[in-house]
Amino acid sequence: MAGSLVQCVVRCRPRDEMASVRPCIAGHRLTGGKILFALAVAALAAGTAVYVLDRDWASVLFLAPLGAWQPGRIGLFGGLAYTLPAFLHAYAFALLLILALMPSRAGRWLGALAWLLLASGLEVLQSGVVKTFVAEHFNALAGTPFAGAFYGYITFGRFDAADLVATVLGVFTAWLTSFALEKQS
Repeated sequence: MAGSLVQCVVRCRPRDEMASVRPCIAGHRLTGGKILFALAVAALAAGTAVYVLDRDWASVLFLAPLGAWQPGRIGLFGGLAYTLPAFLHAYAFALLLILALMPSRAGRWLGALAWLLLASGLEVLQSGVVKTFVAEHFNALAGTPFAGAFYGYITFGRFDAADLVATVLGVFTAWLTSFALEKQS
């Protein structure tokens, strides 16, 4: 075991920087970008697990067509099942945007801000006044594939201030994560 760890460390060291050792798995250097991507994928998987295991599929956009085949809900996440996806998806998508804009320092701010505005805007679209306006003036969109899904998201969704807070916290956590891993990029 110790021998394989030494081999891993030796393979991961840059030839000109023998004093610098980065974490590695199976001989591959884990750069900040790879770690950010892995964290984003893990957060998306966890958020999807909440929907699959704890939510009614009929109310979830990407699971609604399978609603008739849903087995009983497990309730694994308990009360977190309503707000946890907002945090996890904000965290994941903000990380992916930051990653797409790296290595620019401004990209880290821009990616986090862009996702914060988009996710917060989508949540606000589900508020009472906007929902009523969309239902009254854009009901012709209900039967179309893409716009119909968006229309359903707005009109059948429910505004929740806790989701808005979770979104802010998720984006902020993504920004902090990218800041912490900046030197490993």
